[in-house]
Amino acid sequence: MNRLLTLAAIFALCGCQPTPTPTAAPEAEEPTEPEVEPPEVAPAVGPSRNRTVYVPAYSSIGAPDGRPTLLEITLSVRNIDPTSTITLTHVDYFDTSGHRVRRYLRAPRTLAPLETAEFFVAAMDEAGGSGANFLVYWEGPADAHPLLTETVMVGHAGGGHYSFTSRGVELERPPEL
Repeated sequence: MNRLLTLAAIFALCGCQPTPTPTAAPEAEEPTEPEVEPPEVAPAVGPSRNRTVYVPAYSSIGAPDGRPTLLEITLSVRNIDPTSTITLTHVDYFDTSGHRVRRYLRAPRTLAPLETAEFFVAAMDEAGGSGANFLVYWEGPADAHPLLTETVMVGHAGGGHYSFTSRGVELERPPEL
């Protein structure tokens, strides 16, 4: 009983104050910089020029069991020029034998600076085969940056999934339409 009285006296003398809760350290603020517009870039000028890009694609790939694995394809066409508008005149899809399977544009399509256009081939569309490819015909100012063109292939077989990309190459001599 003496111990209880001693403990009570100690608590009374010390006072019962709640344990202070730790305060969160003030969050570090990121330095704020005034918003600055990017430097003005003069738009591409000069005569218009027709160009063509070859983009490899794969609508199927071989599998160990001998059956082809079907893939869906997305063709991404990016106008990477920050100031020039360009025009896609045709986007053609070819099969392994080099025969045109499909023409995607019914009319020319303009791409504003930094705009992207996409074209899709469904996985169940076997027409292209393992050697499928695209030709992207476009025109724009002679000094415009070349397009960035890529295909993204995605598919699955059994428990595995496939995804890979292929990048286009600008042709020096455009083929005949």
